[in-house]
Amino acid sequence: MLHFLDQKDYTLVVPGPEDVEWYNRNMTYSQDFNRQYLQALVEPPKGGHLSGTFIYAHPPDYDGRPTMSWGLAEWRGLFRELKEMGIDIVIYQAAAWVEVKECYYRSKMFSGYRTWNSFDPLVEAVAAEGMTFFMGGLGNMLAFDWNATAQTLAADRENQLACFHELVELYKGGFHGFYMSPETGYPGQRQPEREKLLNTYFYEVSQGVKDVMPDLPILLSPGTYYMENHDQEIYDFLVNLFKGCPVDIMCPQDSIGTFSNRLPHYQTAFAIWQQVCREIGCELWVNVESFERVQIATAQDFVPADFKRLAVQLSQASRVGKKIVSWEVPYFYSPLAGDPGIRLRQQYLASRAAGERN
Repeated sequence: MLHFLDQKDYTLVVPGPEDVEWYNRNMTYSQDFNRQYLQALVEPPKGGHLSGTFIYAHPPDYDGRPTMSWGLAEWRGLFRELKEMGIDIVIYQAAAWVEVKECYYRSKMFSGYRTWNSFDPLVEAVAAEGMTFFMGGLGNMLAFDWNATAQTLAADRENQLACFHELVELYKGGFHGFYMSPETGYPGQRQPEREKLLNTYFYEVSQGVKDVMPDLPILLSPGTYYMENHDQEIYDFLVNLFKGCPVDIMCPQDSIGTFSNRLPHYQTAFAIWQQVCREIGCELWVNVESFERVQIATAQDFVPADFKRLAVQLSQASRVGKKIVSWEVPYFYSPLAGDPGIRLRQQYLASRAAGERN
């Protein structure tokens, strides 16, 4: 059950108290797998580099690097930070967020939401710095809701497309791709009826985007929820969700930082994603998680990843993905995340300069 944490200027959505025990058990289970894997490594593996990062108004579930009040100078400064790391792709998580009733652009549709005008300076900075920009649409948790119905999904489809139309009217020419923000993932078992509902939902939203801008690339970033001995069920679930959808790029979260996947299972989990992408006919990118969960249901739930662990993720991701992006560089590779953030950026840059991240 969702729990809301009101911060000074915005609201976070975190797991409710009743879910904390389950998350903690999963953390312990996955940490043991990862620890044993890393202890067996002599040195961090080579290969793989970041081409992109997710950006946002503010993180949905932790205090990071909020940008709602940024102007042109702040955005250009961030993009220069990213380009120093070889990153030229930015994916905006969500233009508006349903559960917290927040909107981050000049919207008439969401006039009842708390609103900031983040996008005008952002789009100007994208052009000035030559970034590739995927515009995020309407964010919500609906695709994770087991109780979602055909009616609730149809209503959200209409809202998704109305939001996209409004963004096109305001910013057409200022973005180079569309990120469909609602995420989902394998729930631990097949759900044939729900799979049909979600397939209709993802198809109708993505086709609605293509009807307006046929050449605009559409990107999705579902979670990787890997369970041993469920390979066929995971594949069938994912194919049934996305078959027939005019999606150009599938960019799954590797879910190492949230512990829904583990380092020893990385290759197997992404072999499934490779099969899925071949079946539905889209590119495979990988969204590596540059963080680790530490304090469930708090505003400081995540810390920067250890570089040795990240190096494994990058190396594995480079074997399967056309590009590698991350959630999320602006905070976890910065002094805002404390000494671990400073170290992560320094170690990544040093590894890149040494030619280890090709």
